[in-house]
Amino acid sequence: MISTNELAKLAGVSQSTISRCLNDHPSISFETKERVQKLALQYGYVEQKRGRKTLFSGEHKVIGILVEDRPFFDDLFINYTIGKLISKASKKNYYTIRLPISSQELGSMERLKEFLRLNLIDGFIIMHRRFDEDMHEYLSELGIPHVYLLHCSRNSFEAVDMIDTDNYIGGYLGTKHLIENGHRDIITLTCPWREFEDRTNGYLHALEEAGINPNRNFVLLGECSYQSAYDVTCKHLNLFKNATAVYIQSDIMATGVINALRANGLRIPEDISIISSDGYDLGAISSPQFDSVAHPISELADLAITRLVEKIGRTKPQSPRQIKLMPFIVERNSVKNMNKEI
Repeated sequence: MISTNELAKLAGVSQSTISRCLNDHPSISFETKERVQKLALQYGYVEQKRGRKTLFSGEHKVIGILVEDRPFFDDLFINYTIGKLISKASKKNYYTIRLPISSQELGSMERLKEFLRLNLIDGFIIMHRRFDEDMHEYLSELGIPHVYLLHCSRNSFEAVDMIDTDNYIGGYLGTKHLIENGHRDIITLTCPWREFEDRTNGYLHALEEAGINPNRNFVLLGECSYQSAYDVTCKHLNLFKNATAVYIQSDIMATGVINALRANGLRIPEDISIISSDGYDLGAISSPQFDSVAHPISELADLAITRLVEKIGRTKPQSPRQIKLMPFIVERNSVKNMNKEI
């Protein structure tokens, strides 16, 4: 550990100049600040500030990504999105830290407060499936910029910055894709989360628009995981044998459904057609490959980082924005065209 007196000798300046350099005082030239700050980093200068010690690091430029702590395989879509966020942030010269601090975990606010005391983070991307009002108010009171990405319902609060895909339109498009290919007996597999509620409502809208009376028995509820989807499919196998298609509201769930159907002798798309939702590479490496309602993930990540950096750079509060992008269909030949058999 080096002292300010030793740092002053190395830099060839006074001790008071060292203090002003480390505090980014405007009276000191950029060249002197840069030389002193580089020496501080090189020699491990430890800064005593407000009763705590931290290794001097100059400007932090760090974005925290708040996520739920779930098994890696179950949250492949989130992990894929985080990869995009890291890439987009690095292009704007920001580092990222993934923080598994969930609004539903006991003691999560205490953990968040302890982390904030380190004074490392410039802003947060929040990817929680449930809106935590206490966390939002705490970050807002401290003036810490934050943006919500994904998991936002159609009727989300107008008081927050939010970026997501329109999940209602996603459910509508996925179901309409099946209907346009001649399917009328369509199952959907969903989850008890707000974005999935929007997808289910979009599914029901597409059926009603086509004059198809929705069969409530065809709306199956499970968890957003491979094993849950596999188990639900096996439990309701007779329903799948009486349907011609299924709209699965998550790609990871789709792999569970596909394997359960194949294990029970059903072929895709010959016996039953499949379309899923998410649209990342999992659908392309599955066997068979499956159609999906795709989120524009790269654009979502870019908008989230751009918006957060914009908020970080402003000293005055800005009016929040809600941005919803349109999903689109990725076809991989898992949907049979029933119209050709008429």
